[in-house]
Amino acid sequence: MGPARAIPRLTDDFTGSLDADPTVDLVLPTVRTEPYLSDPGQLSPVLAVEQVEKRYGEFRPALMGVDLAVGRGEFLLIQGSAGSGKSVLLRLLAGLEAPSKGTIRIAGEDLARMRPRALAHLRRSLGILPPGDSLLNRRSVVENVALAAWVAGATLEEGMRRARAALDLVGLDVDHYGSAPCAHLASGQRQCVALARALVNRPALLLLDDLVAPLDEASGARVCQVLDQFSTAGVTVIAAVRADPSGAAPAPAPWPARSRTLRLQDGRVVA
Repeated sequence: MGPARAIPRLTDDFTGSLDADPTVDLVLPTVRTEPYLSDPGQLSPVLAVEQVEKRYGEFRPALMGVDLAVGRGEFLLIQGSAGSGKSVLLRLLAGLEAPSKGTIRIAGEDLARMRPRALAHLRRSLGILPPGDSLLNRRSVVENVALAAWVAGATLEEGMRRARAALDLVGLDVDHYGSAPCAHLASGQRQCVALARALVNRPALLLLDDLVAPLDEASGARVCQVLDQFSTAGVTVIAAVRADPSGAAPAPAPWPARSRTLRLQDGRVVA
């Protein structure tokens, strides 16, 4: 990596691969990365959080003293009850907000020191599933997913191809639902569309907020299996998971056995 590199790019195959063979699946058996990511001894971990704190006004900090290191291809669950700081942490990791204190680095890049244009390019390597509903109701299912690919620079045809592939991965019948406005979908179907949109650009890092809560058991099992495929291919997956106040896990979701859990309570990491 030379000093002239102004805009960081996490991957080649997952983003910016507009010249790739259009028959290649979204989930690749191997992941080619740029040299500064391909050498695990040079930049490890992929994501590092150091003594991060987030305050909103004079209220109790939403996050306090959070330390976290996540490696490439790791599957991390952030578990906590409402108000524990899960969503706040994901927003910080996505660069959508800045921490009040501490440092967040992705692929060695300090998010606080990155210019807006560099952050925008960095987000092309991220797949983000925000909390709540962020779909465009008047747009069709396929258009909602393809829009993320078009914004990243894909051609009209490539964006549509990727959108259909992503929807197929999450188990939504493209032939039946693809042209339907998103306003006509049930909550679980909308969640699948939002996840497909997060996957469509072959991200290097997935940040998923409240993924399985709107899904039935079968749909939850399918999307967890898909995410496990991405993780096995080298994608880092971080998913926020609801827990009751006692810290117990919520309803069953077949998370990969190799996943690890970070528990948050009142903005702090707990054992």
